[in-house]
Amino acid sequence: MTDSGPTLTLQDEKALQALIAWWADAGIEMDEPIVTPRPAAAPVSPHTTEPRRQAPAEPVRAATPQAARAAGFGDSPATGPGARSVAAKADSLDALREAIEAFEGCALKRTARNTVFARGERAARVMLVGEAPGRDEDERGEPFAGQSGRLLDQMFAAIGIERDQAYIAHMLNWRPPGNRAPTQDEIAQCLPFIERHIALKKPDILVLAGELGARALLRSDTAITRLRGRWVDYVLRDAEGNPTSTSIKALPVFSPRYLLARPVEKRLAWQDMLALADQLGTPNGS
Repeated sequence: MTDSGPTLTLQDEKALQALIAWWADAGIEMDEPIVTPRPAAAPVSPHTTEPRRQAPAEPVRAATPQAARAAGFGDSPATGPGARSVAAKADSLDALREAIEAFEGCALKRTARNTVFARGERAARVMLVGEAPGRDEDERGEPFAGQSGRLLDQMFAAIGIERDQAYIAHMLNWRPPGNRAPTQDEIAQCLPFIERHIALKKPDILVLAGELGARALLRSDTAITRLRGRWVDYVLRDAEGNPTSTSIKALPVFSPRYLLARPVEKRLAWQDMLALADQLGTPNGS
């Protein structure tokens, strides 16, 4: 590898091996610089739109409540208050988990095998919120199981964060049947639970993996291709769902599932991991 550009210091052999594996998956040759690699052109189907890559020239702003409702991310009058009142009563992560497992107000629960809550170290500085559980997550009752979970673990390990050193959850607690996209009502139904989850966990840094969670939690109608890699402020909400005066640094990124489908974008994901390590303020990101 050449010595042009800055490199990330990794303090143990395990993290170094994970980094090398990450480079290999991202298509980065060992004799190439890694600072600003230019992704190779990927074959694009006639029915597929190439994600736009726009420079972060202006700050990302959350949409107004009216725009959020128009995009389908507002409270649902039919189901929202039930989920909100249940979430509000939880005063700890254990209480919230029990409340979600007992909740019967979301149709997704009736078709799912398991409720998926969280995994990882509760005292971790980093909390990652993914999109919806898939088949592996539903079978094991654990976030980011299977291939997407292995990729996520590899991404974190590449910057020195071991598997249990991050706290990981999903935007939805139940798998949509057949891995279909969740409906707007289902998103609105689960939103109070994940907002309460974040408020009780109160991490130093929030990573939003995928468009579903990023748009819903930020009340934004901005596409993930514009949101990713740009630090924004996530405003914590109280038990009633009202915004507070406290915010958390949040980094939207591509979801591991998306990266598995479009490996060329792993180069951008690597840049996001470096940004996360830098924000954590330690040489190896831990």
